[in-house]
Amino acid sequence: MEIPSIARSLVDLFFPKRCLNCDSVITSSGLLCVTCASNLPYTHWHLDKNNFAYNKLKPLCKLKAAHSLLFFRHDNVTQKLLHNLKYNNHPEIGKLLAEKTVSEVNLDTYDGIIPVPVHPKKLRKRGYNQVVPYAETIAHAAGIPLIQDYLIRIENNSSQVTKNRHQRLNSIKNAFGLTNKKLSGNYILVDDVLTTGATVSTCVNLLRNQSGLKVSVLTIACGM
Repeated sequence: MEIPSIARSLVDLFFPKRCLNCDSVITSSGLLCVTCASNLPYTHWHLDKNNFAYNKLKPLCKLKAAHSLLFFRHDNVTQKLLHNLKYNNHPEIGKLLAEKTVSEVNLDTYDGIIPVPVHPKKLRKRGYNQVVPYAETIAHAAGIPLIQDYLIRIENNSSQVTKNRHQRLNSIKNAFGLTNKKLSGNYILVDDVLTTGATVSTCVNLLRNQSGLKVSVLTIACGM
């Protein structure tokens, strides 16, 4: 047995990898155990353009389409995955879920992907924008550019968790801006989770009203 293989075996023996949802021991190549992976709450909304995410955003902004890969509920497997993606430096979660998304969504008509940005202060604190590994993987698979230098976060708002839709819309209405980069055409706006729709709709309206872009929305998850 080669030395690297021996080292990996010793690490697996004394520090076994555990499922991010139920904490059971799993193989080193996985993120979830077989049971948790098989119970991921997929929306299957790619089969229905007039889906819950689209109807949630439709009163708030004008968009072409919307899709979310997973259902998000308090303390379900999706919440735990997103928490690990956002706060515990697990970009591989975004990459893995992006691969599933690519198999569901037709990306042929889009000119690029725009991730919802985080404020520079939060970026320094977390080390990365949790949306980017997901968006980057999708962009690479589709052969279209990932645009990170156009939509920017200019206000570092407080947490939105305890606010209702009206409060979120008011607090975030001036949180984003655009650089001088010139864009035109069809774009996908990507975020991690769709809850009230305040953040996503604010970004869509900014992209449409100031640049005339046609925008669709793609999120990893959607709260019900």
